[in-house]
Amino acid sequence: MVDMDQTVILACSSFRDYLSAAQKKMHTDLPVIWLDERLHRDPALMREAILSELERLPETVKTVLVCMGFCGGSWADVPARQRIVIPRADDCVSILLHTARRRGFDLKDPGHLYVKGPDPRAASFKEIFRRMTETADEEAKRAHHKRWRDSYCGIDVIRAGIYDCDAEDYLAPVREDARFLEAEMRTVEGSNLILEKLVSGRWDDCFCVFEPGTTVTRSAVERAPSAEA
Repeated sequence: MVDMDQTVILACSSFRDYLSAAQKKMHTDLPVIWLDERLHRDPALMREAILSELERLPETVKTVLVCMGFCGGSWADVPARQRIVIPRADDCVSILLHTARRRGFDLKDPGHLYVKGPDPRAASFKEIFRRMTETADEEAKRAHHKRWRDSYCGIDVIRAGIYDCDAEDYLAPVREDARFLEAEMRTVEGSNLILEKLVSGRWDDCFCVFEPGTTVTRSAVERAPSAEA
C-alpha cells in the first residue's frame, strides 16, 4: 500500500479530472503537484519543470507517483532521488487507451488525433489552425491545410468513463474538426485503470519503479508488459 504521509503525485494538468476520479474511486487523497500541460509543446521545458519539482521535494517524501507518460522524452535520464513510479506509456494518450484487454507503451494509431479533455471546443483543431495561420496569406493557408489533411486520417474520442463522450454537445465540435481535416471520426474504448492502479499502489508490470540512486531511462520504461492485466 501507498504510505500517504511519504508519497506525492507529480501530474500533468491535462489529467486533473481523471486523477480526481481515480483518487475518489480508490479512496485516496494523495497530495498533487501539477505540471502545466502546455509544457508538452517543448519536452526540454517539461523536463526542466520535472527536475525543479523533484529537487524541491522535502526529504520526508519517499515516493513520487508520475501521473503522465514519458512524454517526448521529458523523463529521459532523470535521476531518482526518491522512489519514482511511472506508467509504461509513451504519453498521456496511451495511458487512457490502456484497458484490461489492451496494453502497451504506444497504443495510438498512426495519423490519428485524440480527444480526451472536458471541452473539445477548447482544443478545437480548426481553431488551432486559425490561430496558427491568421497572419498567413490565402495560398499559405491552403498549403498548410493540405499538410494537415495529409498528416491526419482520423480523430478519436477516448471513452474513459470520465466525460459524457456520447453527448451531442461533446461530439459536435469533434465532428466539425473531422470535416475540416477530411478525417474519420471514431469513439474508441479507453479507461482510467492506469491512474487507479497508480494511486492505490497496485504497481504491476504496467509500471516501472526506479529506486533512489537509479536513473529513469526510456529503455526501462518502454519494456512491454505481459499479456496479463
